[in-house]
Amino acid sequence: MNSYERTVRTINEVKTLKSHMESLGKILATSEDDHLRALIAQVVFALQHQLQHSTSKSIPTSLMFYPIPQTIQLLDYCKFQNQQKKPEWQVLAERNGWTPRQLKS
Repeated sequence: MNSYERTVRTINEVKTLKSHMESLGKILATSEDDHLRALIAQVVFALQHQLQHSTSKSIPTSLMFYPIPQTIQLLDYCKFQNQQKKPEWQVLAERNGWTPRQLKS
């Protein structure tokens, strides 16, 4: 499972905010996609803010039950990359100017 698929799964899972932050942090640490990492960092920062200002117990939830703009941006980016059906290395290579070799007919 690639970083984009793991991110979508994590966003949709029902677990505590702390567990969401831990799961997203693991993806952040292993991914080489700077855009994905920036989007994850924005979501984690927003979750930290929610957690710090929460007065209730940590109740398991999906990040999609009450989505914030940062989560929607992250989800949209990951869904787009999943639809492309390209591995992360290829996404990064193409972003940096690489193109697949064209077969001569």
